[in-house]
Amino acid sequence: MKKLILLFVVLSFLTSPLAAVADELDTPAVAKPGELIVEINGVVCSICAKGLKKNLAKLNFQSPVLTEKSGVKIDIRSGRLVLHRDLTKPIDFGAIRTAVKRGGYELAKLYMHLTGSVESVDGKWLLTEKAGANKFALAKAPAGLPKGSTVTARITINASAVAKAKPGQIVPAEVVEITNSVL
Repeated sequence: MKKLILLFVVLSFLTSPLAAVADELDTPAVAKPGELIVEINGVVCSICAKGLKKNLAKLNFQSPVLTEKSGVKIDIRSGRLVLHRDLTKPIDFGAIRTAVKRGGYELAKLYMHLTGSVESVDGKWLLTEKAGANKFALAKAPAGLPKGSTVTARITINASAVAKAKPGQIVPAEVVEITNSVL
């Protein structure tokens, strides 16, 4: 009986960290202003992801302001890479996809924190970044925001939208959070 109780105690300690990791993977990443979080499928160790970090560090809209030399920080547990971007440069979504693919991985999602204005064009809501040339088509109309409002938004962009995005094109995005802001 003592062995059985000991077995349950040991198993509970082993499964708790796994449950925490599973919960972390289910929650959306929270990007800070100027960050671009790239969620990757299949990242299991930092040595394996070295080429991926190197490829992402070469992107021309990337700004190496993090403490790491490359400007790209990786969290192996969540499979997410964080990079800072130069807000004045347009994002090359195709280059992100190519960098991930060259690293031997599959892109899952992108997470961003944006500041800009919203407008309705042909029945679709667009968010235009304040500092950059990036425009995002919002999946749902932002509730209670008149067009022309200045907003702060957290968005996600799925892998299929990244795959279809062309330079200078409006990219479809899902709003995680959007608030009216005063700049």
